[in-house]
Amino acid sequence: MAFSLSSLFTKSSARGTRSVVGIDIGSSSIKLVQLHDKKGVPTLDTYGELQLGPYGGVEIGRVTQLDQKKLIEAVVDILRESSVTTKNAAVAVSYSASFATVVDLDTIDQGEIQNRVPVEARKYIPVPLSEVTLDWFPIAVDQANTKTKVMMAAIHNTALDKYTAVTQSASLQTVLTELEIFSAVRSSAAQSDGTVAVLDMGAGATKLFIAKQGVVHKTHSVRMGGLEITKNIAEASSLSFKDAEALKRTFSLQDGDEKTRKVITKVLERGFQEIHKVITKYEQTENTEVERVVLSGSGAMLVGMQTYAQDILQHKVAYSDSFSKVAYPAFLEDTLVEAGPVFATAIGVALQALLSE
Repeated sequence: MAFSLSSLFTKSSARGTRSVVGIDIGSSSIKLVQLHDKKGVPTLDTYGELQLGPYGGVEIGRVTQLDQKKLIEAVVDILRESSVTTKNAAVAVSYSASFATVVDLDTIDQGEIQNRVPVEARKYIPVPLSEVTLDWFPIAVDQANTKTKVMMAAIHNTALDKYTAVTQSASLQTVLTELEIFSAVRSSAAQSDGTVAVLDMGAGATKLFIAKQGVVHKTHSVRMGGLEITKNIAEASSLSFKDAEALKRTFSLQDGDEKTRKVITKVLERGFQEIHKVITKYEQTENTEVERVVLSGSGAMLVGMQTYAQDILQHKVAYSDSFSKVAYPAFLEDTLVEAGPVFATAIGVALQALLSE
């Protein structure tokens, strides 16, 4: 198992013929993507999504905290149903089980940075360092002012242990573990890009990751998720959670009925206004411009989300086309373009494991 930030920012070639399954265990579903290396080209073998609600005895769409036994059962089921053939697994660790921030250090000496990172980490990480696995990497060096921007990231050891136990019980070998932050950005942005904001919209929350040339410089979490929207629809329309979830999945923000649209946009407006403020402050502080906002995650699939987000954020908004990073049969193109936002994290972590040394 590997947990490394440094490999995120180095380019390496694929080796031989290998395969890996990228696994994204979210708060309401599991997504996976199996890739193999075909002459240096990441190539799609299979992909799949499994809703976790039924395993926890609740409706599809609800945030579900499964015990280890039930989670293993769910992982085994999705591996079987998706016809996964590899035993190599790359796992994306959820934002809630991790921590990441960028700090400015008034030194460019690598040895001094190495010594100071644990000291700085204690200021930001709200638990003892003995309870986390910590890593870091310099993302920008200002030679003139002898300053270094450092990305620090930590994963709770209990989360690492849980993921390891789950994959082992599913007869998988964990070859890579990384924060979902980096996985989502890898599949949604590129090193050739300028500054891009990636919105990972889930059931429980929406995460904002701002990246420069593919490198994460800013993270932020907003309490805006699909679960809250479904609950509000159910309450306002006197529907069951199941029926409200079904309505949400087909509702259009552009031409749906006014009552339901107001219920949905009440949640979205609050969240997107906060995101707009964070992006604007970042642009002003860093004297840069966010070129576009990329929508990823299952929550981004609400019909009309792109137009709605663009109106509030006042930036160009696009959906994550994560499958464009891999080769696949031409007849799947329409399906995979549509599914791109949902599988962004699973593809990103699989790519990292497949292409890194």
